[in-house]
Amino acid sequence: MDCERDKIVEIFGDSSLGECLGELSGIYSQIESETDDFCRSHNIHCTGGCGTCCEHFVPDITPAEAKLVAAYLLLVKKDIELINRLQQPNGGQCPLYDRDNPFHCQVYPVRPLICRLFGQCASRMKDGTAVFHRCKFDGGRNMPEELVFGPDSGVRTMDEYGIQIHALDSGNSDTTEDLDIAVTKALNEVAMVASYMGILGRPSNDDDDSTPTPTPTPTPTPQAS
Repeated sequence: MDCERDKIVEIFGDSSLGECLGELSGIYSQIESETDDFCRSHNIHCTGGCGTCCEHFVPDITPAEAKLVAAYLLLVKKDIELINRLQQPNGGQCPLYDRDNPFHCQVYPVRPLICRLFGQCASRMKDGTAVFHRCKFDGGRNMPEELVFGPDSGVRTMDEYGIQIHALDSGNSDTTEDLDIAVTKALNEVAMVASYMGILGRPSNDDDDSTPTPTPTPTPTPQAS
């Protein structure tokens, strides 16, 4: 499990929020291990520092994923300017995208499922086969064009991982929203739980800065890219 995700889960302990975030972090750890093995086995590599897939794109995420991102912003990153930017209309650009960051993501340890699996995972076809298609931004440099695996190959697919993630929200697959909208909602919920537990407003174990408390704001209206 990622140490920064560990920190968040530890903060919320055995609360219902802590249990949800702990399960999500465990799924992410599983995905990281399995996709690393898959990409290594089939010689799949993204170009270092590319990030093109993140441009002009706002990922859709589940409520559980949004809570983990919100907790990371509030309790680990503690960047009130970024939190405020997240809650503003973004013109179809992910508000957490950073061109100058080597990962191009300001919440990389807690990035949502779709960001983890793009170009790293196969998709399940109607006939049961699993098919990997090369990232359209790769240009044939770092990965095969297509890989096909039989129904009994054991290759995990995007929909299988998605089922695991949606199960954390009672299996409801209709609850995904654009990241900016979902995280804006989650910030208020996570802040309320953290305040109730006495976490917000007190110095952290790492420094003397108090954790910022977000000001509730209206849900933004997403704009087309």
